Parts: sequence; structure tokens; C-alpha cells
Amino acid sequence: MATSPGTAGISGTALASWVSQLVVVLAFLALPTASATGTQPAHNGQVCSTWGNFHFKTFDGEFFQLPFTCNYRLLYLCNDANDLTVQFRRDLLNGQPTITAVTLRLEGIVVQFFNHSVIVHNEKVNLPFYAYGLHIAKTESHLKILSKLGVSITWKTDDSLSVELSTTYRTKTCGLCGDFNGVQDEFIQDGESFPVAEYGHKQKADGPEETCEEVDVRPKSECPTANSMCNEWLQHAAFNSCQSLIPVQSFMEACVKDVCQCDNSSMQTCMCDTIAEFSRQCGHAGGTPGEWRTGDFCGATCPLNMEHLECGNPCTDTCSYQQRSALCDEHCTDGCFCPSGTVFDDITKTGCVRQEDCPCHENGVVYQSGESFSRSCQKCTCEQGYWGCTTLGCPGTCELMGGSHFKTFDGKTYNFHGECTYMLVKLENITVLVDIRSCEENPTVSCLKYVSLLLPGVNIAIKSTGVVANGMVTTLPLKNSYVSIFKPSTFYIIADTYVGLQVEIQLEPIMQVNVIASTASKTKTSGLCGNFNDVLKDDFKTEAGLIEGSAGAFANTWKTLSNCHDVQQTIDNPCSMNVDRERYAKEWCSLLTASKGIFSPCHFEVNPEFYKSNCIYDTCNCQRSEDCMCAALSSYVHACAARGIVLPDWRNTTCGKYASYCPSSMVYSYNVTCGQTCLALSKSDPSCQVKFGPVDGCVCEKDTFLNDKGECVPAGQCHCVHNDDIIQSGEVVKSKDGTSCSCRYGVLHCSGHSHAQNCSGDMIYVNCSDSLPEQKGIECQRSCFTVDTDCATTQCESGCVCPNDLFYDGTSRCVSEEDCPCMHNNDVFEPGAVIQNQCNKCTCRNRKWVCTTQECYGTCVIYGDGHYITFDGKHFTFDGECNYVLTETKDNTEKSPFHIITENVRCGTTGTTCSKEVKIFFGDNEIKLANDNAHIVKRSNNTELYQIHSIGIYLVVATNQFILLWDKKTTVIIRLSPALEAKVQGLCGNFDGNGNNEFITRTRAEVSDVLDFGNSWTIAECPRATEVKNPCNTNPHRDAWAQKQCNIIKSDTFAVCHSKVPPSPFYKACVRDTCACDTGGDCECFCTAVATYAAMCRAEGAYVSWRTPKICPVFCDFYNQENHGCEWHYRPNGAPCMKTCRYPQGNCNANIPPIEGCFPNCTANAPYFNEETMKCVPLRECGCYDDNGEHYDEGDRMPPRQNCETCICSSGQAACHYSVKDCYCEYNGTRYPNGAVIYETWDGAGTCFTAICENGTIIRTISPCMTTTPTSTFTFTTTSNKHDNNNNPYNYDNKPNYNTNNNPYKYYNGLNYYNGLNCNINNLSNYNH
Repeated sequence: MATSPGTAGISGTALASWVSQLVVVLAFLALPTASATGTQPAHNGQVCSTWGNFHFKTFDGEFFQLPFTCNYRLLYLCNDANDLTVQFRRDLLNGQPTITAVTLRLEGIVVQFFNHSVIVHNEKVNLPFYAYGLHIAKTESHLKILSKLGVSITWKTDDSLSVELSTTYRTKTCGLCGDFNGVQDEFIQDGESFPVAEYGHKQKADGPEETCEEVDVRPKSECPTANSMCNEWLQHAAFNSCQSLIPVQSFMEACVKDVCQCDNSSMQTCMCDTIAEFSRQCGHAGGTPGEWRTGDFCGATCPLNMEHLECGNPCTDTCSYQQRSALCDEHCTDGCFCPSGTVFDDITKTGCVRQEDCPCHENGVVYQSGESFSRSCQKCTCEQGYWGCTTLGCPGTCELMGGSHFKTFDGKTYNFHGECTYMLVKLENITVLVDIRSCEENPTVSCLKYVSLLLPGVNIAIKSTGVVANGMVTTLPLKNSYVSIFKPSTFYIIADTYVGLQVEIQLEPIMQVNVIASTASKTKTSGLCGNFNDVLKDDFKTEAGLIEGSAGAFANTWKTLSNCHDVQQTIDNPCSMNVDRERYAKEWCSLLTASKGIFSPCHFEVNPEFYKSNCIYDTCNCQRSEDCMCAALSSYVHACAARGIVLPDWRNTTCGKYASYCPSSMVYSYNVTCGQTCLALSKSDPSCQVKFGPVDGCVCEKDTFLNDKGECVPAGQCHCVHNDDIIQSGEVVKSKDGTSCSCRYGVLHCSGHSHAQNCSGDMIYVNCSDSLPEQKGIECQRSCFTVDTDCATTQCESGCVCPNDLFYDGTSRCVSEEDCPCMHNNDVFEPGAVIQNQCNKCTCRNRKWVCTTQECYGTCVIYGDGHYITFDGKHFTFDGECNYVLTETKDNTEKSPFHIITENVRCGTTGTTCSKEVKIFFGDNEIKLANDNAHIVKRSNNTELYQIHSIGIYLVVATNQFILLWDKKTTVIIRLSPALEAKVQGLCGNFDGNGNNEFITRTRAEVSDVLDFGNSWTIAECPRATEVKNPCNTNPHRDAWAQKQCNIIKSDTFAVCHSKVPPSPFYKACVRDTCACDTGGDCECFCTAVATYAAMCRAEGAYVSWRTPKICPVFCDFYNQENHGCEWHYRPNGAPCMKTCRYPQGNCNANIPPIEGCFPNCTANAPYFNEETMKCVPLRECGCYDDNGEHYDEGDRMPPRQNCETCICSSGQAACHYSVKDCYCEYNGTRYPNGAVIYETWDGAGTCFTAICENGTIIRTISPCMTTTPTSTFTFTTTSNKHDNNNNPYNYDNKPNYNTNNNPYKYYNGLNYYNGLNCNINNLSNYNH
């Protein structure tokens, strides 16, 4: 608790010796001059406030009182009050002036505060509130309103209201806060001063039925001790850091008025209000006020176990965000805070706790520190507010859904419409193949025809019609030393292999397949399912050694038949073709994501968005819409069951007909884990011996058992088998080699034969009609571009093939392996060719790529209205309205910690993002990117830590740890050094290579819901984002237009990039954002989305010149000057490094990617690019930059580095020299020029004290007064200099009289002078200090 200054004088006559007099004088002379300290620059000149006893301080430092209880305009923009207006009203409550209502109008948005309510657009809202660029939050002590337009309002709801404006509003304001011009001229008009009451009357804002009379409500009373009381408190030791920062005298006068005007019952309250405002203004000025309140004087109470501080960090550390204060860019403020060594428990809301006692929460449940929970594949323990999770070594699952949707073991999802047999997965000597073919007139409708298992000595094909082993129809179950195959229900066939692969084939309503790989299989798999190494980004790595850029290019490399053509990836939207199907698809598929729907119990474990997307696509694409829709829903149900969550009765809501299709002797079950078969009775049913996840389907009724024909009762029909297909009686089939076969009475009758053909080069012809049954044809041709595996063929095809020791090169030639070309992104490269793959070089050798192993930078992209691509390649959308951590070093344990924060700036009626603001904290530096520019908020002494460039359309910040590119709109690209792998966190992910674990919250819990993930990374108290909106649903009339515009991404314009960067996610984001922009930003949203895709293409070496005079033009000719020729040109891949005035050497970070935009062709006579003037100039015309990055032209004055110095920009550098006229002194918050008198005072006994600024030093002298000594004791005159917002002095005389007859001592500048003490010491005249 602070110690109170004395409030009573010393009785009797004060006797002192000459020595004691000397001590007093020397103590006075030795007073130090305080300097501004604190973490933030002083900005008290940007603050207007009103408090307590009707006091006001304007932006320009003018103090006045307006003692009326009317409604007033505190502030508005002179030219457009609709853009910014602040009104308020005071009333007398219990005799005390109290602010009772505040109204804010900001860009047409009206916000009202009264009766503890917040009204926005006539609707009551809950706090915290975040919309329309406004953030409104309430703490225990105040209400704070922040606007993206540079307006900050703080209302201490009982005694004060303050407005802080950015400097962009200088000279533009009207109202009681003044004109914000840096000059104290509020009460001067046409050279004449006018009364405060008249000044206030002009800003009175009566209601429509109100006529408020301005009646002075202040009481009148005597105040003989006011001076001493106020002096003691304003000079309290708690305010030592404040004395030189703010005008103490002005607050002294306000305090004296409080004492004189408030009655005895309210005097203390009045004084407290002014002293509290003094403390707040000290914080604005960069000071650190201490604790001055006591239990008896101005005491403050706080809820729970919080304590009141005068200078606390407004960014409170909490259990959920224990390092928030480290990122605070606000000055200290008064209020209720947690005691040192504790953080606020924002989870249970029970007060302040030690960090080690912080609880955790997950899925709505609170866990105390030390408590644990388990879920599939993971056990997590709460450790001091963070989750410590251990992976339990669960198997990986690869899924092929709907015939075209894939999800790898590592969680990468992609679409591919195959037309061949492909290697799904290979592990050791077991290979799983899938045959995918178009099955409708629409070639994009793909069906899984069969699944093949290649085992040593046996080839097993599993079809919807049955199982074929080595060409023979086989009944189930089937078991040998390599595999056990069984059918637990009518919906599923399961194959369990000895190497740790389990294949689940779903038969109804369409054929789908899942492959489960044991943890022992990690890093050992290959094929369409990926390599199972927990690294998402390399799942498109082929046997040739390179990572393909698109799903099509990747999948084509896993063909096992050489006679199949490569399939080009389709990116059409089938829902755009049929309105009815689209409506049907969205209605039923949305059941997956309904927050309280039948599938919601699984949302915590399995994110449904991927399955919903597949569902909508397939339902629109298939002729049998319901079958495809139900197959997609069942895929999600099956994924949930694999995680231990069985969803019962979901078929009661949808897809129930398949349950009703069970044979009469069978019943439907949601949870089949052991087959009810005849074999089960003898304990030999494999389904009861193999562990597998629950499946659904038809099983025999109770007390009945399934026989070897899949029926509960014996039955059968005569049929034939042809190429492992079951042929019904009377059915005719035709082979590809020209033969025709029919089934009659169980016998297959074939006729006709294939025709021989001439073969080129070394190729030879194989005629399957004349060959043995085991003969293999062109389907097993070895090719330079197919994988090496035992050919699994169900039918020999005639044609030309290469001899066994040669490979087919795709051009009708047979070549040796060393002469084989290589393929990458669907492009063919000759042997020995060298290509660039990210930061590595790769050489084509023996049909594979051999690459250098340099570690590369990781890239995170944030674009449009909340679209993210993490460092590990995961795409997601989260459009919350708050400040969020994009990326930061974990736990500040790195030697060079950094934090990158973003905030969306909203516009339009849909609230879509118009631009982003980015804050970068690293070391002692803080940079803010906003309004097209980089603003240096704080800078360390080491100016070589970073570089800032303006290149093309981007603003680039480069350090040795990261590179950030901002397009000055909504796109942010962050490139991270490989040294930071697995050492970062935030919305950009953890950069550990595993894109399947990106959704890790701030408390280190892994979640599946993007909202839980995104909301955890706020850095301020904000309302939770509750949904990921789709603006095309809100604005359906814009959907068609948006799709038409965004089709450029899928068009031939970007054809060179499609195989390198999949266009589908960028197209979807483009459509979504273009639907959202509805207020003059149609093209802006569209252009930003397309530009982002172009940037991703550039990063992969595909440079697309997509802009035209009609499509998102960039007007480079604007910079071309008359008589200077065509100097500026647009480039889609401009060089990121060039010689600039800021960096004349032209050196920059080599990891900055190529950039699009306008680039100059600087000549040898003017080789340096001036980023300020956008001109090419010689070095002598470059100008200079100061330590804050501000630019100065040649000959301009620059800020001096020290006192008594003047600096001029000369030849690119600051030329500084000593200058007496530029000397100044700082005293009591005021800057005085050289030669100015700082103060003149005397002791009432003939001794005068004078302080003068000489050469930057305060020279104090004591001398006998030369004038007649007045009769009054200790009356002094001061000559002080008021100052503007920039501390430039304005001279005026102010002569307060502090003579009080009843006060036994006087207090000045921190010292007591007692009545009767003479300071007339002649021999100390001209004493210099």
C-alpha cells in the first residue's frame, strides 16, 4: 500500500542554522530531470479526455471546465460528422457529476452506451463485440472501444471518458476536444479570446424534444489548504516518472478547483478523479506511475482476488494465453489485475491462480492440472494450462471413396478420375491394386470396379459380384498363409494380410475401399495411399523420386497397365449443371455438418467437411444421386466407427432403404464385429479371429446362419464365369480382342478371333487368341512410366510389346532403362535433364529423379476472406473477426523469438475482408503493416536485423528467420527458415511436415474442428467465431457470376500450372470470396483470389501473364514520366532483388520468391530505384533514411541523434554537426529552446532562484533579489513555456499565487519551505548546477 504524504504542518517557529538552510537550497538545486521511459512512445498529445468535476483536456493540451449537465459533442470530424462523432452526457448522481451515456457514430454505424447496455444499430449486443471494424470489450474497471480507423475510446464508467486518435486526424476534428492542430488556440477566434461557456455552448447537442439549460452546478466554498493538498499528491513519489512528461501545473490547477468547488462529503472523490487522470495521462506519455492510493484516500476495490494497479499491463495473461503480455503494444493503464506471479483463470472464471494451477478444457469439459483424458490414438494430460499429449501409435487409414476421392495414410486428400488399374498401396511383397473406370456417359463419374490383392503365387480379385483367385471363382471365407478374406456382412468384404495391411471393401450402395496399415508399416508403403511417414507434403512423391504438383500427375505414375492413357484432371463443378441436384445434394449432405444433427457426436473426432464436400460433388455428378449420397454419408459413419464412435439409428433419418433391402431371412445391423455364419458355429469363421472396426450391413436373423453362398437359406442359379466375371444364363459378353462369348446352361461359348497388326521397331506382336491361358499381352507391357510390379491381369489383350529386357518409352520405341526419360508434372524429360525442385536440383537417371538434399523454406499462405494454406500444406477456411497469431516461436524458448499477428479489416454488408493488418514482433522490433505501408513502431539498435522492400505489388519484410510478403490487401505469404521446423505454432501450423496434425490449439490440444482451432489463437478478448460462412448461400444471385469470373483459374490461361498446383481449392475460394464482395469490391475480391493462385504457380516455376486491360489490370504506365520513355513494365515474374536507394548494394534474402507487378528498367545513369518517388535515380538523388525508416530528400533536415546537433541529408547519409541554436532543455514536461528562462522564483526573504537553458544544460542561479521584497510570504512568479504535441514551446505568462495565511509551510517542486526560513544566502549567488 502506498504511503500518504503529510497533511499537517509543523507547529511553532521553524529554527534552522545556516547549514540547514544550505542543505535545503542544495537539495532544491540538485533535483534530477526525469526522462520519458516505458515500452511505448508517448502519445498523450493524441488523447482528449474529460473526467470528474467537469474537467476537460483537449488534444492540444488545453485544460478547462464546462460545469453543465447537458449532452455535448466531445468530438466529430468537421467535414463529415457521419464518419466520426462522439457525444456524451453528464448527470448529477448523489451530488456527483457522472457520465451516464456515450454515443458513437463511426462510418454510419451508431453505437450507444447507457444503463449498462451496449446498443448497435438499435439492437442490444453482448460483449465482447466485434463487427463493422469495431471491437468493444469490458474489463473490471472500464469499457473500451477500438476502431480500425484509428479511434480508441476508454470509458471509466463513473468518472472519465477519453478518446485517442491516430495522427491521420490532425487538423480535422471539431468539438470540445479541439482542432487537434498541436496549438493551444481553442479559445481564440479572430485573434480574440472568448469564454469557455461560449466554447461549450457551440457543441451542445440537445435531443429532438430537449432544451437543456446550461446552469453552473458547482458549489462555491473556501479552500485555504487546496494548494498544499494538491501539491503533495501530485508530487507524490509514485509520480516521479511523470514530472517531466506531463504539465503538472495544469493538473495542479484542476485539483485546486476540485478542492474549492466540492463540498466536504465529495472533496476526496473530486480530488481522486483528477489525480487518477493525472496518473492515466502519465501512462499515455510513456511514464510508469506507481501506487498512490491508500485505504483511506481514493481506495479502489477489485473483484475476486485481483488487485488494483496504476500501471498494469492491459494485455492480461490468462490460463489460455499465458504469454499475451509479451505481445502488448499498448501503454500501461490503471485497473484490476492479477497479483504478480499469477494469471487469470479464464476457463473457470474464478480469479487469479498460479500458472502451475491453471486448468485446461476440451470438448466442453474442464480438467484440473494433472488430470487426463483419452481418445482414439491419443492420451492427453493437463500440465499447467497446456495439454501434453502422447500418441498411442494408432494405425493409418487410406480411403478411396466414390470412385474418385482419396485420403492417404498421412491425411492428404485429393480427387482423381482414373481410367486404368492403379497401385493403391504396396507393402513388402503384397500389393493392393484398384481398377477405376468411368461408369456413365459422363467421364467424370468414376467407379471402383474391383480390388486386387497380389500375393506371392496368387492373384485375388474382389468384385461386387464375388471373389476370384488365380482366375477361379472362389467362395468366402478364403484363408492361406498370406491373407484371410471374409464377408462379415452383406455390405463388406475384409482382407487381412500377414504384413499388417487390412483391406475393407464396401459393396453397398457403391463399391468403396479402405486400407488400414499398422504402425509397423510406417515409411514402408507406396502407391496412391502415400508413404505413411506422417509428412503430408510429400504424399505425392513418386517412385521416380520427385513430388508431383497435381493429383493427376501423381496418380498417372501408379498405373500398372501400359496400355492406359494418362488421365487429365478435371476441375468442373457438376453442381453447376443441374439446379435440382445441387439443391438436393446441399440439403442432404449438410446433415454431416449440422451442429446438433445425427452425425454431431463424431465431430470431435472426425472433421466432416471433407466428407461433406465429397458428398455434394458425387450427389450432383451421379445419375444415381441417392446411391452416391448415401455412400458418402456411410464413409463418414465408417470413419467414425474406426475411431470408436458408432452412430446408431442414422439410417432412420436418411438412406434407410438400404437397411430395408436385406433379404427376408436377414436383418440390418449398425455394428457388426463378428459374422453370424455357419463357420462361426465351428469357431473357424475368420471374421471372429481377426480384429477389425465395426461395419454395418445385413446379417442373418437370430438363430440363423450364413452359408457358403451368402444366403441364410440354400438357393442358387446356374451361371458362368468369364475373366473372373459371373455371367448369368443367356448373357453375352464381348472381349476387347474381338471374341464374343455367351452363357448357356452354365457353359461359356466363344467365337471370333483378333487380328494381327504390324509392329514398329523392336516391338513384337502378341496374339492372345492363339496363346496359352497364362499368356500376358499389352496390359503387362513394361514402360518407362509405370511402376515395377508383378502384372495382375484378368484378361490378355493382343498388341505390340517390347522384348522383356526393354522398356516402352511412350513413342513406339523400345529402350533400355538407362535411356528411359523421366516424367514430372506430366512433362517428359530426357535422360540427364536437370530441373529445379523447390530449393533442390534433380537429375533424370534410369527413369528416376536423383535430387540434392538441401532443406527448403516452408511457406504459409493466407488470402482472401480467411483462406489458409499451412506450412505443411493443409488448406482450410477460418474467417474469425479478431487478432490472431499466424505464426510464432514456441514458448519464447528460441534465441530470437518472433510473433506475426494478423487482423481482418471488414467491409461490405456481408462483412467480408477488404484488407489485413499485420503486426510483426521480433527481438525489440515491432513493425505494423497497414494502409499500404510499413510502420516502424519500435526499433532495436541493430538495424541490420531486417529489410523492408516495396517490390511489385508486394511489401516485403525479410529477416534471417522468415520472409513476409503482403500484397497490401488480403494476401500474406510467410516463408520460414528450415531451422525453425517443428519450433513454431499458430494458424499456419507447426511446420513439422505432418499436415494431419495442424489443428493444434494454443493449449496444445489437437482438435478436428477448425472453429475450435482458429478461436484458440486470438490475442484479445473477442466473440468466438461460430460458423464458417459461405457467402454464395447468402447471395445466391451472385453465385453464377462468381463462377463465371473465377473460371479463369481452370481455363487454358493457367494450363501450364494445372499440373503443378491443383487449381480446385483456389477456384472454390475465388467463388466464395467473389460472392461476398458486394459493395464496390467485386473485382477486388476476384483479382486477389486469382493473384494468389498465380503466386503459387510462380513458386513452382509456372509464370502466367494472366492480367489484361479488362481482367485485373495493373497500370504500370502511371509511373512512366513524360520525356523519359517507357521505363516501367508489368512482369509476372519480376526479380525480387534490385538496387534501391534504401539498399544500394542490391543485396536481399535469396529466398524471396519471384514477384509480379510493375518493375522499372533503370539505366546505367540512374541505376538506383527510389521506392518513395518510384523513380530511377543516381545515388546522389536517393535521399536518406533515418532509424525509423522515414525518408528524407537531399538537403532535408533530419532528426538529430543527440542534443545540440543539426543533421542534413547529404549524399544518402545524415551529415550532423554541433549547433548551439538547436540545443534545448527539458523540464517538468516542457521543452525549452536555448537561452529560455525555465523558471524565476524567490523565497519571500530577498533571495531569488533562476533557471536558464544554456547549451542544453539547465543553469540554476541564486542571487539577491533586485526588487523590493513584497510583504506576502513566499509569493513567487514563474515563467513557463506551454508546449504543443511535439514538445515545441509556446510562451505565455502564468502567475498563480500560492500564499495561504493558514498553511504553516509551503510546498514547491518536491521540497517543503517553512514560514520564517530565509534563503537569502549572498555568498551562494551565481551558483551553477
